[in-house]
Amino acid sequence: MSTLHKLRGALMLRVPVLGRTLTLYRQGARSALFSFLATVVLCNLPWRLIPAVGEILQMLVAAFGFYFSAALIGSLTPDDVDADTASRR
Repeated sequence: MSTLHKLRGALMLRVPVLGRTLTLYRQGARSALFSFLATVVLCNLPWRLIPAVGEILQMLVAAFGFYFSAALIGSLTPDDVDADTASRR
């Protein structure tokens, strides 16, 4: 079982979207909210105090944090994929 699969937890909701299925996870939604808030707080730190690389680090933190939040909250898969397989992707 992958770490992402463990963090996402049980299936909460499946929503059909244009021939694909958006699968949302119960525990992943809470973790994603926390990850999102932590990313917003980290992005608002005074990164300009680190000369030359502060802005680059700020953008990397933002990109990683928002991608991690999106990966935790759900997955978009083709219609024929079940929830367990979707959570392993």
